[in-house]
Amino acid sequence: MKKALTILFSLTLLGSGTSIADNFDYLDIAYSQQNTDWEDFTDSSSTTIKASVSLLTYTHVRARYHDGNVRFPTNARQETWTAYGIGAHYPVTPGLNLYIGADHNELELENRPTERGWYPHIGARYQANDQWQFALEVGESDVIFEDTTFFVETVYNILPALGLSATLRDYDDLDLTEYEVGVRWFFRQ
Repeated sequence: MKKALTILFSLTLLGSGTSIADNFDYLDIAYSQQNTDWEDFTDSSSTTIKASVSLLTYTHVRARYHDGNVRFPTNARQETWTAYGIGAHYPVTPGLNLYIGADHNELELENRPTERGWYPHIGARYQANDQWQFALEVGESDVIFEDTTFFVETVYNILPALGLSATLRDYDDLDLTEYEVGVRWFFRQ
């Protein structure tokens, strides 16, 4: 996985991006499917809402609300997962932004107290052309479990302010892979 991330990141640095859309200003509504790799656990599905808003020149805030019934190997069942945080981004080329941030997580569990923790992360967002956008992110979760999370996202713009999103989120030690497909509205053009 590290080799694939390195190759993809290197290719984005070699490419010349088009003028960058403000890709930190969006609202995304998605359907999510969670694939668990543990014995006797079934897959689950949910609705996910993601939003990001840029502030000043190089900062942004973001939030994610995940409503589903994911079962964890710790005999816990998720009801909702809310994350909100702040980050900083910097344009390396006209199409490539590197970013860093930290999200606060609140994991509401069935018949158990709500778990809280942090998710520090780093990533890259690349606007390849007017239609295609790609993002890579890696972070460390510490809610219920301590785990490295890998995140790959693609957005295809069908209109300048409207796109179709596809996201893969993989929790390394937890053996949980999440697939999302959604609709993204870029509200600043």
